[in-house]
Amino acid sequence: MRLRLLSVLCLLFTPGCGDDAPRSSLAACSFTDACADAQEECYVSQVCGPPSRDGNLSCQEEKGDRQCHRRCANDDACGPGESCKTVELVKRTDVLTTTTLCFK
Repeated sequence: MRLRLLSVLCLLFTPGCGDDAPRSSLAACSFTDACADAQEECYVSQVCGPPSRDGNLSCQEEKGDRQCHRRCANDDACGPGESCKTVELVKRTDVLTTTTLCFK
């Protein structure tokens, strides 16, 4: 009975109480500065062609928010207020990968 009462109080008065999945840190990141948490991925993407003769890359406009987002398989793996979404990532190459990340 006491455990049941504590569970109800927890759900009523403590935001996020009982939620196992932490939220994305949204820490700043880049192509060269990876996320500190191995469970997160930097959401930054840019398609680039092969280097020109002078060694410069020809790249399209960058996409993403340059923030660390938790990887997920479904909404249950995301923190409170987040949902799992599929995004395309290209790490300054012409190789496209898709992954699922948590977003608010």
